[in-house]
Amino acid sequence: MKRAKTIAILFSGGTDSTATAVYYLQKGYAAHLLTFDNGAEKWLELAEFKAHLITKQFPGRCVWKLLDSTLLFHDLAIVPLVDDVKKYGGRGNLVCCGCKLAMLCGAIIYCRRHGIAQLADGFQKAQDYYPEQTPDYMIPADRFARAYGIRCLHPFWEHPDLSQDHITLSGAVPPSPIQPYCIFGCNPITDRKFIRPYVESKLPAMRQYLTRGLKSKA
Repeated sequence: MKRAKTIAILFSGGTDSTATAVYYLQKGYAAHLLTFDNGAEKWLELAEFKAHLITKQFPGRCVWKLLDSTLLFHDLAIVPLVDDVKKYGGRGNLVCCGCKLAMLCGAIIYCRRHGIAQLADGFQKAQDYYPEQTPDYMIPADRFARAYGIRCLHPFWEHPDLSQDHITLSGAVPPSPIQPYCIFGCNPITDRKFIRPYVESKLPAMRQYLTRGLKSKA
């Protein structure tokens, strides 16, 4: 599916990513909905079902892909988890940042292989209790993606006045979350000073992963 305006979207089937998909589809984009299996989730078929509801309303302009981020998530966040909690713990831990960074790498490879230059998510300022939805995560992560020719977009962060439910319903898609369950989900953090150091500590391993991944034709 190749169009003049194409975007990839980090898609879980939740309220935020569903609204993001409808938002760009209504703007005339073709959308690649990317769901990631990090190895710690179940009910991934729910994301596929939610994507089907969207593609039904926007036929020929939307595809869903299930991608595997297990290996990199394991290396970035699970193997060093005990040491990371000791070093960056504060109140809560940053494993969800590691998961999002693994997803980002997988999305960059996908986008590069499919000629897509934009990657969107459903991040919101009002949800900055999640470490991956803070500037401390977003700024270094977005800069990292730009180095590979990918521009990250956060429509509901940049325009918090937009109503997600209104946008989703206007596309005749149910806004309620229909999404996989992750054992690391609902992991808020209150001590933000460790977020950026955590993210930046993972960048060298991410670069190595992308060097290998972008050379592979698989």
